[in-house]
Amino acid sequence: MKFVQLLLLILFSGISYGQLSISPSATGDSYMYVNNEVLFVEGEIQLKKNHNPNNHSNLYLRSESQLMQGEKTVNKNTGDGVISVFQEGTSNAFDYNYWSLPVTNVSSDKSIREILYEPLDEIRSQKVQVTSELNGTADPLTIAKRWLHKFSGSDYVDWRYIGDYFDLLPGEGFTMKGTNGTNTVAINGVETNPGNAQRYDFRGRPNDGEYKVKIMEYQSLLVGNPYPSAIHLRRFLFDNPNTTGIAYFWDSKDNGRSHYLSDYEGGYGAYSPGANAYVPAVFKKFHNQGEINNVTGETGDIIPREFAPIAQGFMLIGSSDGYVTFTNKVRVFKKENSDNSRFKSVSQNFKTSEVTPNLRLDVEINNLYTRPLILAFREDATINADWAMDAMTLNRISSDAGWFIDEDFYLINVMPFPAEDRIPLIVNMASEGEIIFSLNSTKAFEPEKIFLYDSEKNTSTDLKVNSYKVSLPKGEYVQRFFLGLKIPEAASEETEEENPAPHKEFPLNTLNEEKTLPEAGIQILQNNAESLLQVKIEKEQTIDQVSLFDLKGSKIFSHKITGKDKEFSFSTHGLSDAVYILRITTSDRKQINKKVRIKKQQ
Repeated sequence: MKFVQLLLLILFSGISYGQLSISPSATGDSYMYVNNEVLFVEGEIQLKKNHNPNNHSNLYLRSESQLMQGEKTVNKNTGDGVISVFQEGTSNAFDYNYWSLPVTNVSSDKSIREILYEPLDEIRSQKVQVTSELNGTADPLTIAKRWLHKFSGSDYVDWRYIGDYFDLLPGEGFTMKGTNGTNTVAINGVETNPGNAQRYDFRGRPNDGEYKVKIMEYQSLLVGNPYPSAIHLRRFLFDNPNTTGIAYFWDSKDNGRSHYLSDYEGGYGAYSPGANAYVPAVFKKFHNQGEINNVTGETGDIIPREFAPIAQGFMLIGSSDGYVTFTNKVRVFKKENSDNSRFKSVSQNFKTSEVTPNLRLDVEINNLYTRPLILAFREDATINADWAMDAMTLNRISSDAGWFIDEDFYLINVMPFPAEDRIPLIVNMASEGEIIFSLNSTKAFEPEKIFLYDSEKNTSTDLKVNSYKVSLPKGEYVQRFFLGLKIPEAASEETEEENPAPHKEFPLNTLNEEKTLPEAGIQILQNNAESLLQVKIEKEQTIDQVSLFDLKGSKIFSHKITGKDKEFSFSTHGLSDAVYILRITTSDRKQINKKVRIKKQQ
């Protein structure tokens, strides 16, 4: 057996090639084994199958190793050889995982057995078995084919049975239930199935390049990561304007015990790239035709979703007829968890790269379940439904609550900051009952108070101190409950904020005089006599953008700055007498905020 570049893989944290070719010699087999690292190949990969069927794979990705390739539109990887990449899913035979294939079948046989294998050790695997029975098993690894489906449509009847004929396109998603039993074979110190996670071995030609999957307006589509690497889901969603820009993830109660739909408990959580936040699923039970029966009182885990791991599937909703497009530019090397990689519920060690200021609000309904909601803040958001920011509720419950946006229920609401005084909520009660509003958490900002305002009772409750409980008759409430924020006052009028969290009060400039931001080397003058806002740069500093907002967060103007000028003037003619927020974004992406008072001269 010949090892290809194994020594280099041990010595370096990663390795790259312009092209990569692995093929057996006349006298022996060849393969590359990548352990806990990233392999980058700029061009194509050529793989030729080994002589010994036990050494079928040419390239092994182990311990969360991943394969990255340079940008291209067509998959130029060739040969009848394959890569081998592990991924773990839920082990329970009653629970679904949503998958996508990271490799393409090199055989003319479209059976799942040609692409999905049972690991035997670090190198060897055997083809999975397939059964028509209800339950899959861990040892030997057996897949129950009756649970293999794909989805495109809007109703329960739009689930399409795949069975054992696997002709899926790269990027299409599919469902598969887990397995019962255990498999104690340990590979790299982790058992194949310790009873709570089943390891699978995907073998085939590595997917690479651009893939398109058709999507229709208002319809849902099950897709998934098509690459043998993680993808930056946030960037992927921003790159696909034919969708609503929101990804929905199926989650379900652990350790189910029935295949009957009426006994199943699960739901969809939502990830918003604009908020860079995930709202967990509320678990429901269903009638036999897929309609919601009732809730179970449980919710899923709060999971970082900015990066989608290898083979992760998820739902998208079409905003127009077109295509969902995957490209190499969304691929990233990102490990789930170096100790125990999990597929369905990504570990908390799988961290996000950017935090958007937000708060989590919980609404408990009738002591039956809690609906989690998120309010987040972005400069470019509006009070209306924003694409790839605000997440609509999927599979709404008869008694439910949400943010009231564009006459509908939303799980995630992204607002400009400072936020409006009152942010509307909507509550629907299918019968008389009790609801409780409570604050779950805040992130990257800390307002002085967070109010729940009840317009009918004319009361404001600070949710940072107490929850708010109220009994309601049956009906829908759209102008009764609002959320409000109180932002703390600044300790000093001269305080400068660089990269401010929005919970800090912006320094107040109340006089018609120059105010200097000494550390940033920037002077600001509101010249009310000439209705000009003047900005002067005194240090070796360059700025990228100048924006002005009113205290409700509405943008008055925003100017992109080009060139290296040191002085700028912006007209404030026609603006009402008031205090405004000036935001200066420097070229190194720092933000400086000042309040300026505009007052007409008599």
